[in-house]
Amino acid sequence: MRSAVAKTFRDARILREATDQNGRYDAAKIAKLLDWNLADVATYLGRDPSTISRFGASVVHQEKLAALAYLAQEVFLLMNDDLPVTRAWFRTPLRVLDGVSPQHAILRGDFVKVSSLVSESRSGLAL
Repeated sequence: MRSAVAKTFRDARILREATDQNGRYDAAKIAKLLDWNLADVATYLGRDPSTISRFGASVVHQEKLAALAYLAQEVFLLMNDDLPVTRAWFRTPLRVLDGVSPQHAILRGDFVKVSSLVSESRSGLAL
């Protein structure tokens, strides 16, 4: 039981770094967490960067920001809780993604493909 609690707190690290003081996912914080620029997160959200800089924790964006934060958390766990390696993974071109990085794939609209890859990796199928 104790190890399950420790794991839950460790897993929550990414979520804490991606949310504001009200518990909403914040685009700027997720950008910083992943070492992306705000324009990248705006592209992911399908919004203008100026809108995201003013309303980055808007209720309108919560579902997509939550999905990205969850994906970051899953990759973080795969990378043995190493944030720099997690960031590098998002920037590294992968053959399974047609030679583009997970970040680029997400920004071109292939979030589901990247998410599926991570799920397969977590289950051991993609290794």
